[in-house]
Amino acid sequence: MLKCLLFGSLVLIAMFLIPLGGKYLRTLKTQTCYKYTLLALYVGGILWLTLANRLGMEVSRYRFKPFYVVRQMLNCWFGFKKISAATCRAVFRNTKNLFASAHASPVEDLLLNIVLFLPIGFLLPYVWPKFNFWKTALAGLLFSSVIEGVQYLAQWGCCDIDDVINNTLGTCIGYFCYRIYQRFTRPQKSA
Repeated sequence: MLKCLLFGSLVLIAMFLIPLGGKYLRTLKTQTCYKYTLLALYVGGILWLTLANRLGMEVSRYRFKPFYVVRQMLNCWFGFKKISAATCRAVFRNTKNLFASAHASPVEDLLLNIVLFLPIGFLLPYVWPKFNFWKTALAGLLFSSVIEGVQYLAQWGCCDIDDVINNTLGTCIGYFCYRIYQRFTRPQKSA
């Protein structure tokens, strides 16, 4: 869980500090180049983490049960459905998760998937100011769906509908972070 908090904190700090660097560039051309470079580097980083990093995994895993981890978590906490103690431990422990695809717990995977796409939701309207909430959310949904589709077809890792949902949620939260950032950095009108 500490890993999630540290990674999330770094992402949030970077989201709010990196655009400040663009303010000090002298020309509109260099500012535009700066914005496109930030977005390209981040998209490249996501592609490396989610695809290139998994080359050689020849077992395709998939899960098309929406909110599977959330339901397991709620069942463990509130007992809506009888669930074994071993399953509850598997949901929260840092061992190989339910699909043996990573050493993070399923709950950490869920949080990291949200945090991973926060900058996309922030950078899209930063680079293209006409990107509204719906365009940003749709872009996050499509980007995540393409990644999961490639993982499934190429048999690299686990194709999980929850990843698409959580990545899209992260994109939406990132968009709202951008709107908050924009509100505080917009020049004040003189009375």
